[in-house]
Amino acid sequence: MVIEMDSDTAVLLIQSKVLNACYPNAGLVSSCKRLMNLFQRIKLQHIYRERNDVADGLATWSHNLDLGYYYSEESPAWLGCLLLNDSLGAVEARLISTS
Repeated sequence: MVIEMDSDTAVLLIQSKVLNACYPNAGLVSSCKRLMNLFQRIKLQHIYRERNDVADGLATWSHNLDLGYYYSEESPAWLGCLLLNDSLGAVEARLISTS
């Protein structure tokens, strides 16, 4: 299994051997590590946001939701276009500050 995420920091924290218990998200990182240990073959890697439109779209969409757990039998209609972009390997350009 390959897990891709757009946070370099999260990838480094989860892959680290030692985790500072004072880190604000130490509990979440520990939970991720425990879950990953349940799999025989698992790879965690960084992927740029522009290469994962579905995850970026869902994350952006979630900012408009109240906190809590959400379950749906169907995906949002707008997700189909993003899934197609991801499957075709389409990439969107973004400006990056150099300062």
